[in-house]
Amino acid sequence: MKFVIASALFICLMRGIATTDYCDPSLCGEDETHIACDNDGDFLSDCPDDARLLEIDEEAQDILVAAHNAVREEWASGQGKVPEKACRMATVHWDDELASLAELNVKQCKMEHDECHSTKEYPNSGQNLFYTGYKGGNPPDLNGILEMAVKDWAEEGDFVDEEILAEYPDNYEGPTIGHFTMVAQELNVAVGCAVSNYVNERGFNTFLVACNYATTNFITLPVYRACSSAGEECTSGPNPEYPALCSSDEDVVYN
Repeated sequence: MKFVIASALFICLMRGIATTDYCDPSLCGEDETHIACDNDGDFLSDCPDDARLLEIDEEAQDILVAAHNAVREEWASGQGKVPEKACRMATVHWDDELASLAELNVKQCKMEHDECHSTKEYPNSGQNLFYTGYKGGNPPDLNGILEMAVKDWAEEGDFVDEEILAEYPDNYEGPTIGHFTMVAQELNVAVGCAVSNYVNERGFNTFLVACNYATTNFITLPVYRACSSAGEECTSGPNPEYPALCSSDEDVVYN
């Protein structure tokens, strides 16, 4: 098992986002606190002493993005549990600022959503979390952890139907679906993730994953709109690698 600690990377990324005033109430509103507001970037004091941030290098970024786009391609092409083809589903790409803010989440060493992690580019940013722990033996490598997280979220698609895809439900009381719908949301053009690793109080080698997205689930709005053929409303043509998705040049209004 090979992990790279990401202290140098984090310093670099924090410099990149330092020009934004994350305490600006216009980012979150007056009733919510931004995860980066007055945040020094350190692990919380009640985290285990061995807590560390794992580096999601370019290879791992590509694997994570590909895992997302593979799920999106499956559903957009009508091969998901619901045979509805997407009119105009965007291709996801990696975003460094979303990843930097995800790092602050996993440095809390608890599986808990932020009140707010919006950016000027993505004022309605969504978030998925994943947690796994191991005792004895070797856990998967980082790439395996990331793929496991996306697979776990994607499996919630088993509980989705045509009505949910057409209109995200209000007062929903069924099995969890929100992680899947975040992965499959047609307007999500970007993702940025982070992973922390530590041994928890029960002795489990723990991995906490946070992924932040360009946009989130909106009640009464579609996860994706259905058409007779996949991508028929893409104005920039299909993605050559994921033909049911729009190309990376698609001009998507995600706010």
